[in-house]
Amino acid sequence: MSFFWVNIGSSFNEVKEHNFLWAPQYGMNKHGKKFNNASWETVKDVKVGDVIFCNKDREIVYVATATADADDAPRPPNRSFDKWEREGTKVDVDLTVLEHPIDILQFRDTFMAAFNELSRPTVFAENGFCTQTYMCEIPETAAKMIASFINDNISIDFNKQTATVKEARGSTKSTVIQARVGHGPYRDKLFKKWGGKCAVTGIALESMLTASHIVSWSISNDKEKVDPYNGFPLIPNLDRLFDRGMISFDDNGHLLHKKEFASLLRDLKIPLDSKIDGLFGENKKYLKRHRVTFGFEKE
Repeated sequence: MSFFWVNIGSSFNEVKEHNFLWAPQYGMNKHGKKFNNASWETVKDVKVGDVIFCNKDREIVYVATATADADDAPRPPNRSFDKWEREGTKVDVDLTVLEHPIDILQFRDTFMAAFNELSRPTVFAENGFCTQTYMCEIPETAAKMIASFINDNISIDFNKQTATVKEARGSTKSTVIQARVGHGPYRDKLFKKWGGKCAVTGIALESMLTASHIVSWSISNDKEKVDPYNGFPLIPNLDRLFDRGMISFDDNGHLLHKKEFASLLRDLKIPLDSKIDGLFGENKKYLKRHRVTFGFEKE
């Protein structure tokens, strides 16, 4: 499967109401000559099951799953913006509307450092603004990183040939959602493994600790969501830094940090040589995925 980023702009309502994406196959310049746009060409590469993150006004507002391969289609009659030529490419999608849109500032710096040059075309310009493109193909690792910021009770299962965007439901819904917010049996089992102490600082005031997933809830399968090895008890500052990918840990428990956040760690009184003591072997597979997701190492 492949992953894409689309800037929907003025087609925001069209996408929501009619469940498709459309781009012209070419444009005409003022001299009457055809021109192509690389981001329009990218639309032709979308296949059934591919996942598309929809950006509007610097927020990821929808997650779309292609329900069919991209195909030639005339400009939709309902399209109010009729500047483009009639020949185009259409992708029918199943749309998930995010109740809590993702502010792209949460992940922009990480994306630019680790994934921008691997995207086709690039998603961000050097000034940090989105490029004036329609659709970009992005690496799977970039898709996982973006999905890790989803705050709704939906998740993307990347462990199948076709990614599945789904909402927690059924007999396990309560337990799974409790794990999403760091409550219930997940928290109890996690804290028991760590003796009710922060895995890094050793602070033992449970009411002040957060049950922090290593691989984010939104990109874990149902088993991983409630696996106590997929988490650490952390004080709030460390939880926030870890959750946003500003820090990670190597397989020996040593703190890893992005160099641009070194001064922030010092301001927060977090030693740069901090270490998790007593790391479980079962934590390591999750830590590797965290490091890959946030650009600390290659997959």
